[in-house]
Amino acid sequence: MFGYRLEISRAPRPAARRPRPRWSRTRRSVTTMLVIGVAGLLAGAGSYAVFTATTGNTGNSFASGTVAIQDNDSNTAMLALANAKPGDADTSCIRIEYTGSLDSTVRLYGSVSGSLAGYLTLTVTRGTDSSPSFDSCANFAPDATNYIGAGNGVVYSGPLSSFPASYAAGIVDPTSGSPETWSQGEAHSYRFVVTLQDDNAAQGLTGNASFTWEARNT
Repeated sequence: MFGYRLEISRAPRPAARRPRPRWSRTRRSVTTMLVIGVAGLLAGAGSYAVFTATTGNTGNSFASGTVAIQDNDSNTAMLALANAKPGDADTSCIRIEYTGSLDSTVRLYGSVSGSLAGYLTLTVTRGTDSSPSFDSCANFAPDATNYIGAGNGVVYSGPLSSFPASYAAGIVDPTSGSPETWSQGEAHSYRFVVTLQDDNAAQGLTGNASFTWEARNT
C-alpha cells in the first residue's frame, strides 16, 4: 500500500513598510522655506531703494610751462669779413630775450668750420643796450663785472676755432658768483668782435661760424 504526504507551502508575507524618518520630511520642508525666502528677497530688491549720497570736486585744470628764447637778428648774419688783411675786424651787437614762463639758465656755444677759424680772434662781451637795433653797437654798454679777467663784461676771448661747440661745454651766462637764472622778459645784449690775426699762413683761407643761445629750465 502506498502512502502520500501532502505539504502545503505558504507564500511569504510581505514585509511591512517602514515609516520614513521624520528628519527627512523636516529637511524637505526647510529647503522649501529657504527657496521661498530667497525668491522673496530678490523680489524685494526690485521694490525697495537704498539710501545714497555723494560729494565731488570739479573745475580741476592743468597747464605746462614754457622755455622760449629769441633774438633780434631777423634771420641775418652778425659778422662778415671779405678779402680781409691782417688786423681787419668786424663788430656786431645782438639782443637776446627770454620769453618762457619757466625760469631757465642760458648757455652760449657755436658751430665753427673752415681753415681760417684758427687765425681769427673772437671776443664776446655781455652788456646792455638802451636802444637795441640789430648789428649796431652804438648804445651798447658792457657789464661792470670782469667775468674772466679779460675786461668788463667779456665772457669769451680767444681763437674762433676754440669756441665751445656744445651745450655741455657752452659759456654759462655769467653773474658775479654763479650762473644767472633768466626769468620771463629778461634780456641781455652781446657784442661780438672778430679780428684776422697777423699770420702769413692765413692767406687765401675761409671759414664759417654760427652761434646759439640755449635755455633750459632750472
